[in-house]
Amino acid sequence: MFVPRPEGRGLKKEKVIEVITSPTCPYCPIAWSMAQEIARKYEGVVAKEVSVATPEGQRKAMEHNIMGTPTILINNRVEFIGVPNFAEFERRVRQYLSA
Repeated sequence: MFVPRPEGRGLKKEKVIEVITSPTCPYCPIAWSMAQEIARKYEGVVAKEVSVATPEGQRKAMEHNIMGTPTILINNRVEFIGVPNFAEFERRVRQYLSA
């Protein structure tokens, strides 16, 4: 019999940063690099690049009404459009980690 474990008891939930990118966007590599740096710095944070040139990226763009790149989602929620200030990006991730 399957018994689900309650959240918060010995389970660490990952915080996922998704950087929605476009192959022709000159700013996307900067946002992606920032996300990777934050993921390396904080345990439990995973960074993922999702290109709008892929079916997954197209689905994400439609789901979140994304009209420009880079767009940064944290835990499937749009947090930044464009390249954010690194300190603000890091502060926002820390908010998710402390929640």
